[in-house]
Amino acid sequence: MRNRIALCATVVATGMLLAGCQEELPSGKPAPSTSATTTAQAPATPNADGVLNPGDIGKLESGVELSILKVEADEVEREGTVSVFTFQLNNTGKTTLEHWSRPTLVYGADGTAAEYVLSLDKKYQYGMEGKLPPGSKQTIKIAYAVPVDKLNPAVITSEELIWRGDFSKYNKS
Repeated sequence: MRNRIALCATVVATGMLLAGCQEELPSGKPAPSTSATTTAQAPATPNADGVLNPGDIGKLESGVELSILKVEADEVEREGTVSVFTFQLNNTGKTTLEHWSRPTLVYGADGTAAEYVLSLDKKYQYGMEGKLPPGSKQTIKIAYAVPVDKLNPAVITSEELIWRGDFSKYNKS
C-alpha cells in the first residue's frame, strides 16, 4: 500500500514539474511545439453501445490493434463490382497472433450479409497470412460482393470489434 501511495505521489509531482516547464508567450498562451515528431493514433474508445466509428482503431483482447485503412471499388472477373476493404493489423501485444478471423460485412437498411470474394491475381485474401509476432504489422485486402455505394449504413465485425457507419465514401487520411 505504501508503494502505491509513493508511486502516485511521484507521478503527481512529475506532472506538476513538467507543467511548470511549459513556455508561455506574452499573451499567456502556451508556445506552439517545435517538435517535428508525430504520434500514432491511439485505439479508440467504443461508443456507449460498444461500437466503433469507421475511422477508429480497435484493439483486440490479444493486444492487436485493427484499423480499416480504406474502402474502394474494383472489378473482379465473374463477380463484377466489389468493395475492397484494406485492414491493418498491428501487433502491439506480447504474444504472436496465430489466427485472425476475417471480418464480416453487413450493409443496407435491411442488414444484408455480403459474400467474400477471393481473387488470387488481385491478392484479395480471406484473412491473415501466416503468424504476426509482437511489433509486426500486416496489411490485408478483403473483397466483398457489394458495390461501395451500398455501404451506407454498413457494419463490419472482426472478432470482438464492431464498426458501424457510412463506408460508401470512406478513406482514412
